Amino acid sequence: ANEAMPIDEQQAVPAPKKQPIGIGARAAFIYGNFWGFKDLKSDGLDDPTGLGGEFGLAARFNIVKGLQFAPEILFRFFNLSHEEDDIERCYNQMFLDFEFYIRGILGGGFFLEVAPQISINVNSEYTYDGRKNEFENIDQSAAEFGINFGAGYYVMENLSLNFRWYMGFTEVFPDVKYEGDMNSIKDEKSKSTVKWATINLKGAHTMMFKFGVTYWFI
Repeated sequence: ANEAMPIDEQQAVPAPKKQPIGIGARAAFIYGNFWGFKDLKSDGLDDPTGLGGEFGLAARFNIVKGLQFAPEILFRFFNLSHEEDDIERCYNQMFLDFEFYIRGILGGGFFLEVAPQISINVNSEYTYDGRKNEFENIDQSAAEFGINFGAGYYVMENLSLNFRWYMGFTEVFPDVKYEGDMNSIKDEKSKSTVKWATINLKGAHTMMFKFGVTYWFI
């Protein structure tokens, strides 16, 4: 009469619930270029290309089943270059990027995402033949706006890989005049407030391809 009741071995153990909020760290490799120049070819130059990287914090918030809001704050460095008569022109940049993703979760660990991006120019330096370019007065836009499209895969529940394509909408050098278009070159060059270059930088926009990994702590 006092025998223990048998344990129902068929009773299912409830699966752990996923956290509605996730926090992680992201790092990515970047390849990209400036494109859309109005007349760079006339100077005998190809579009500048280069490499970079980014790292920072990521978050994810469940909106409804299969849909997330995933903002990120990232520090980015991006160095591009092209050659002018065997002399290398380099454009070295540092940005603080704010990206706001809407992410659709697909089956099998795959996901698609899209995000507007606002970038704050932390530092920009231009070198000519390996030295700081003090001859021209080149300045980049203080902020940049663009959009990201991406796809990714959850290797594990707390580790995801992704590929993103970024297209910038803001002109990179909006205030830099082309030497050939300056009315009074001597007078204008003497003014420190006048931005100018010996090549035509008008129309440049940023394009990037990002290959990244995110580790989710939560």
